[in-house]
Amino acid sequence: MSSQMQEDEDAISGINVTPLVDIMLVLVIILMVTAEFTRYHTVPVQLPKINAVAVKNEPQKVSLTLKNDETLWWNDKRVEDPGQLFSMLVSAKSVQRDIAVILRAEGTMEYTKILKILDQVKMAGISKVGLAVDAVKKIQ
Repeated sequence: MSSQMQEDEDAISGINVTPLVDIMLVLVIILMVTAEFTRYHTVPVQLPKINAVAVKNEPQKVSLTLKNDETLWWNDKRVEDPGQLFSMLVSAKSVQRDIAVILRAEGTMEYTKILKILDQVKMAGISKVGLAVDAVKKIQ
């Protein structure tokens, strides 16, 4: 019996990698064939060369500034009647669908006044809103 066990142990002395190599080669061939089918063919054209940065679609930005004396400024031009802000925002949204509003309010401005402006921006359908702040310089 012991002689039969030694023969079985000697028979499995290494791993047969031939089937593994065969399967891998078949997979590589399948990959190469399917890659040819997935390639798309288009009509060759010479496209114009332009500066890609200039084409980038940046949203139009409207700067609203609210000062402590309760004056409202639209892109550095004073709004004479703050009650017209909503109609101004709606007309700007109709001209440029992808519009962004940057709200600049002085640091001591009451929170409720800022919220009233933000509420009008939201009611006008403008979803891109930013609040401008000044960065504090660190002394090292």
